[in-house]
Amino acid sequence: MSQYYPIFIDLHALPVLVVGGGKVALRKVQTLLHHGSLVRIVSPRLVPELKELIDGKTCFWREKEYSAEDIQEAMLVFSCTEIEEINAQVSQDAKANHRLVNVVDDPEKCSFIVPSIMEKGDLKIAVSTGGSSPIVARQVRGELEDLYGQEMAEYLTLLKNWRSRAKSELPPEKRAVFWKRATDGEIRELIKAQRLTEAKGVLEKCFLSLLG
Repeated sequence: MSQYYPIFIDLHALPVLVVGGGKVALRKVQTLLHHGSLVRIVSPRLVPELKELIDGKTCFWREKEYSAEDIQEAMLVFSCTEIEEINAQVSQDAKANHRLVNVVDDPEKCSFIVPSIMEKGDLKIAVSTGGSSPIVARQVRGELEDLYGQEMAEYLTLLKNWRSRAKSELPPEKRAVFWKRATDGEIRELIKAQRLTEAKGVLEKCFLSLLG
């Protein structure tokens, strides 16, 4: 089993090939478009929901069977068909052309796998079992969702809004004090209790006490 290296990729405007036109391909395309990819689908047929996503700007469809030249324009490749021979060929072609490839539910044909992702605003936690058990990965993600609630989105937004001001107005030693206070747990608990204005006030008071 490969030892996968976990990374987060900026998919904005990245050309991605999706082979297949069924429900699995639909879910992949929806996720890829959400992250700003330029998606090209190759399949002789598409489910109606997938066909609705074709706009000729960010999502394109080649109404044909897969062939090796389809790989050339893609940086990432997903094979989502139920036909073993096609999935194997896509994997072989992608690897021969040094393209990263994911074959759904077949880790042996993949050069990368897609983790189970928990997302709360800017917080993204990716869980993987290295292809051993996607079900366990989803279970762990569920446990993390219980641990980190929706307050994390507002919490991280608030901290992000202070980053440039703290960096420009506080020297390093005072900046460390500020961030220690900002992340000691109280701010998050206030937001969790829907006391966002009070949380903002705590940060403002701390910041002002460190000026000068």
